[in-house]
Amino acid sequence: MKRRALWVVLAALLAVACAPAAALAAAEPAGTEHLHYAAGPYHITPGANLILFDYKHVPKPNVDGYMIRMQPNARYALPNGKCCGKVPLTNIIHLHHGVWLSNGAAGAGSGVAYDGGIYPFMATGEEKTTYELPNGYGYPVGAKDFWVLNYMIHDLISTPANIYITYNVDFLPATAPAAKRITPVHPIWNDVERGSLYPVFDVHRYSGKNGKYTFPDMAKGPYGSGSPKNELTIDHPGTLIATAGHVHPGGLYTDLDLIRAGATPKGGAIPGSAPNSVRLFRSHAHYWDKRGPISWDMAMQGTPTDWRPAVKAGDVLRVSATYETKRASWYESMGIMVVWEAYNDQTGVDPFTHKLDERGALTHGHLPENDDHGGSQYVTADLSRFKDCNRSQVLIAGFDYLPGDLTSPGSNPCVPTVTRGHFADVRQFGRQPERLPWQPAEPEPGLHPVDLPYGDLVPGPVRL
Repeated sequence: MKRRALWVVLAALLAVACAPAAALAAAEPAGTEHLHYAAGPYHITPGANLILFDYKHVPKPNVDGYMIRMQPNARYALPNGKCCGKVPLTNIIHLHHGVWLSNGAAGAGSGVAYDGGIYPFMATGEEKTTYELPNGYGYPVGAKDFWVLNYMIHDLISTPANIYITYNVDFLPATAPAAKRITPVHPIWNDVERGSLYPVFDVHRYSGKNGKYTFPDMAKGPYGSGSPKNELTIDHPGTLIATAGHVHPGGLYTDLDLIRAGATPKGGAIPGSAPNSVRLFRSHAHYWDKRGPISWDMAMQGTPTDWRPAVKAGDVLRVSATYETKRASWYESMGIMVVWEAYNDQTGVDPFTHKLDERGALTHGHLPENDDHGGSQYVTADLSRFKDCNRSQVLIAGFDYLPGDLTSPGSNPCVPTVTRGHFADVRQFGRQPERLPWQPAEPEPGLHPVDLPYGDLVPGPVRL
C-alpha cells in the first residue's frame, strides 16, 4: 500500500509506472530506526480458516515517536520455534489478512472503534501491501500504547505449520530532531462492509456490466434498511495524505470518492459515482499473472507523494470495489481503503475545483512466493483420461476427495459429475454437508473447473 505515495504497495515510462512507491519518495528523516518485529508463532492446522486475535505477542516500539513505514509478511518458525525461517509459498501457507489495532490516543482514527479505545490502523492481505507515508508525515506511536493483531492464516496442505507474522517498521523516535518537523496523521478505515465482523461480499460470474461488477453500486439492497456501510462522515477538517486499496483475487480496483452537499466537480476534477461527489483516487490492482486478474500474484497502487485533497467536517468519504466477472465468480471478496488524514492541516487543495494527481505507484514489486499461479501446468495427471462417475455426493476427508482424488490407486480415480440443474452434497468429514448447485466455468485445456453457487442452471451433465 509509497514513501509514500503512501505506498510501497516502452522503457523508462513502464519502469516508473510499475516501480515501488518508495522509489519515488524523498529520503527518510535523519534518526530513523529500522525495526523488525514478529508476532507469534501461530500454530496453523490443515484447512485452517479462523479469524483469531493476539493480545499478548504483538511487539511494537517502546518509546514515543512516529511510524513512517511498515512492511508486513509471513515466515515459518525455525525448528527451535524462534523467528524466523523462509517466507512460505502462498499456495501452501496463505496470509488471508492481518489487521493491527491500537489504543494509542495520539494517533486515534475514525471509521471503526472498539471497547477500550481500540481502533485499526493498518492491514494487509494476500497482496502484502507496504505502507509508507510521504516525507514529513508520521503515525504517532506512544511508548505505552497497546497493540492487538487480528489475523487469518490458511494452511492449504495436510501438514501443520508454525508461522510468524512479521512487520518491518521504519520509526522516528520523538527525541530525534527531525521529529519536530513531522505532522501527525490519523487512519480512517473505509470499507464497503465497514462494521461487519467479516466484511465480505460475493461476486457472481457474468454479473454487473461489460465484465465488471462494482460493490455496492450494482448490488440489490446491499445494506437492507440500514445506512450505507461504505460511507463515512469526516469529523475533522484537514488534508488527506495517502491511501491504497485492498481487494482479493479477481479485484480490479477500489475507488475513493468524496461527497459534499451542493458541490459539483469542475476544473478537471473527476466526478464520483454518487451525486455531488468527486473521485479522489482509484487504486488499481496490478497482476503479474499473465492470464489476468485471477491469482494472488498482485500489488495495489497507492497515492503519489503530491496527493493532497482538503476535506471539511461533514464531508462524506465513499468507497467501492470493482471485480472482473467474465472469468469466474469471486466469493468472500473485500474492498477496503485505509486513508491517512492530517487533522486541521490547511495545505491541501479543494478536490472539487482542482484535478488531483492520481498517478498511482505500486506499493511493492513482484513477490517470489506468489509464483505458483495454478492451472493445468501444475496438475500431475491428464484429466481427459479419467472416466466420469455420476455422484450426488462428494466426501472430503483428510484432504482426500472421494471420489475424484488424483492420488487414488488403480481404477478408482474418476471425475465426479452431476446433472445440470440438480444438486450435489459436498460433505467435509466432521461437518454438516453443503448442498450446492453446480454450473460450469470456462474450462482451461486439461482442467474441469466449476463455478460454485448460484447461476442459472440448465440441463445436462457437468464434470465437477
